[in-house]
Amino acid sequence: MSNVLDIKGLSVALKRGGRNINILDDLNLSVKSGEMMALVGESGSGKTIAALSVMRLLPRGAAVTGEIMLGDKNLVTLDEPAMRKVRGREAGMVFQNPLAALNPSRTVASQIGEAWLVHQGGSARAARARALELLGEVGIPDPAKRLDDYPHQFSGGMRQRVMIAIALACSPKLLIADEPTTGLDPLIARQIMALIARLRREHEMGVLFVTHDLSVVEEHADSVHVLYAGRSVEWGPSKAFFGHPRHPYSEALLGSVARVGQARLQSIPGNLPEPETRPGGCRFAPRCDYAKPACGAAYPPAIPGGTLAACVSPLPVKEDAGVAQNGAVKAARNFQPQLEVGGLEVRYKGNGGWFGAAQTLPPSLTEVAFTLGRGECLGVVGESGSGKSTLGRAVLQMVEYSGSVILDGIDVTASRGAARRGLRRKLQVVFQDPRESMNPRIRIGDIIAEPLRLRGGISRAAQRAQVDSLLGRVGLNPEMAALLPGSVSGGQAQRIAIARALAAEPEVIVLDEPTSSLDVSTQAMLLNLLKDLAVGSGLSYILISHDFAVVSYMADKIAVLNAGRIVEMGETSRLIAAPQHKYTAALIGAAPQLQGKI
Repeated sequence: MSNVLDIKGLSVALKRGGRNINILDDLNLSVKSGEMMALVGESGSGKTIAALSVMRLLPRGAAVTGEIMLGDKNLVTLDEPAMRKVRGREAGMVFQNPLAALNPSRTVASQIGEAWLVHQGGSARAARARALELLGEVGIPDPAKRLDDYPHQFSGGMRQRVMIAIALACSPKLLIADEPTTGLDPLIARQIMALIARLRREHEMGVLFVTHDLSVVEEHADSVHVLYAGRSVEWGPSKAFFGHPRHPYSEALLGSVARVGQARLQSIPGNLPEPETRPGGCRFAPRCDYAKPACGAAYPPAIPGGTLAACVSPLPVKEDAGVAQNGAVKAARNFQPQLEVGGLEVRYKGNGGWFGAAQTLPPSLTEVAFTLGRGECLGVVGESGSGKSTLGRAVLQMVEYSGSVILDGIDVTASRGAARRGLRRKLQVVFQDPRESMNPRIRIGDIIAEPLRLRGGISRAAQRAQVDSLLGRVGLNPEMAALLPGSVSGGQAQRIAIARALAAEPEVIVLDEPTSSLDVSTQAMLLNLLKDLAVGSGLSYILISHDFAVVSYMADKIAVLNAGRIVEMGETSRLIAAPQHKYTAALIGAAPQLQGKI
């Protein structure tokens, strides 16, 4: 197969504080026709910068050197008018957040047809026919009736299909997929990945797949390229990489992935270095358990093996390697009842328009009941729209419901005034995107101290001391209290959200997809932290997630929601090993599980 994309010696520097800072250094990779190459690494490693470099969508003022060959064109040297002819026609891109990438004021037909009209010409009728053809090709049900719908009328998975249709409008040679399944439930994510796999085979299209989900990479990618702090550390065939990773960073990444039955996740000590402070030699050396003096001398050359590894002494092949920690079964524990939910039902009211009466919609939750013990974690899983987040909001008293929520023997539903506020303080939440729940203009210390101020009777000095203690408790430097939310990473922001929840001294924390947008090393650190907090302080969790591996690691029992009802609930290891309901079996079957050795 011929190469669709050849990147040679690519380096990218961005403006920071009035000077150029290198973000990506000496990247070399190629993508063959019909091949899927996965670009992986922690947040900040340079994955998205590499993808945006190919599409020439970098911030203004970026300095780019090297070659990006798409066929016989060097994209680095093309002027902007020539590059506009490449985007969409020869290279298409699918972004992580389709709702942000799609124009909310235009129909999907006009947005799909636009790309085709710009590059192929022809009539509006022909463009509409092409849009209809593409919607059918990407699996939109009854595409003729959906042509004139707007993006908000589609589900997350359907919007991602629309994005793929736009990217394929002109049958490009190369498709760049930047985290296309992040935030999607496993059934929808599996459909999206199967769709991309089918389309690349049928169109003989190369795919550059940017992701932090290594289980998806193992299942779908032909080759893997690992970046760390802007440099390549290991690359080669996917089978060889997952069978015998040779760079210590690759080994650490694979050890950070949650697997069914795993007793403890491996977390990588320290943090990814900032571009301004990257060390000489191997950039992973300060965090590496195998580091030697020679690692700091110069950046190591690639040493061949099953894969190529830029390491002074790559890890030996472990013939007996296996996932030793897999198969660990959680011992059954007796939990004292703490939270009891019974007969929970939630009904939302539809908008009747300017003159119509508000309509009562079918219930989002029906007859939901469970008991959560002190120090226990209940995992709640299901497809998007199954009612998971609604269940969390009902427990938190954020939506109207019928039924009962009893905390420590007291009926929260029947409580009023100060008594109700006191009970609600014991129920806290950590959202999927912590930055969305923080005021960007308020400093982190004040965000964490807010529950302390609301409680009253605590001096400012005592508040500051408690904030410093809480930051330390979640593994952050107390100096971070002076920063604004926009200046911290996603993993740090999620830890800040946990610290804020802990400030209220809760008994139950609802975790709503807390790890879905985090890379595997940050996810491992966060999950270990949450588990340690539960053991140390008796905290209980309701973990809402679509990731069965994460749920199996954290949860003592699992509730499976489908169309607002609990269709199956049971102890975690039993439910995963022998699901009784066909919907549960379908969810588990759709969830990718890492199989390779570490």
